[in-house]
Amino acid sequence: MSRLLRIAQAADAPVVIVHLTNREALLEVDHARKRGQTVYVETCPQYLLLDESVYFNEDYSAAARYVCAPPLRDKAEQEHLWKGLRRGAIQTVSTDHCSFTLAQKDMGREDFTKIPGGLPGVETRGELLYSYGVAKRKISAAQMCRVLSENPARLYGLYPRKGVLRPGSDADIVVYDPGASHVIRAEDCVANVDYNPYEGFVTAGGIRQVWLRGQLSVENGKVLVEVPAGKYMARGKNSL
Repeated sequence: MSRLLRIAQAADAPVVIVHLTNREALLEVDHARKRGQTVYVETCPQYLLLDESVYFNEDYSAAARYVCAPPLRDKAEQEHLWKGLRRGAIQTVSTDHCSFTLAQKDMGREDFTKIPGGLPGVETRGELLYSYGVAKRKISAAQMCRVLSENPARLYGLYPRKGVLRPGSDADIVVYDPGASHVIRAEDCVANVDYNPYEGFVTAGGIRQVWLRGQLSVENGKVLVEVPAGKYMARGKNSL
């Protein structure tokens, strides 16, 4: 991290740090910013909510499903990341959604270097950030909206078409119901993956609807697909 930031300083180039996982890395970013560098930071739900203890499970499959890069860290690092989000030091929360199945993860049974890295997570990202961030008062609802929507839109040149609700912008809207709490289970998810790294997590509410450019695209956990007749149909779990 330090080497990357020093090279960026010499080149006078802005930097986006993805998958930041711990306090030491965040301190390096703080030092770079104090030197006048432009540095943007992203973290992921797995680093906010999961920890390295999962790797010590004697069941190969139960441990291998959590292999990702960088790996999960000590649980104590989670609070530093939440604080980074709260003070604006971390600008975005993404997932790098990797929908490998358990059979694919099993390719590394005799050689762990062959385990495909990454976790599925895009489907549960919003609910997890609200449930374990906003509902637990670690971040505000406004901060959640910034790191999930406004900041990515600004960073990648899509603002104000994306990242804001106002006349002239795309009507991309998520309707969140604080009363729709549920238990996360792989069998209830739409993604074509046979496990969920957050299996058993209890949410504080849930996503009721998703509108994409003004068109209802998701309702009550069902992805809606427009068919030639102009009607909608529910897409099955194994369709993605």
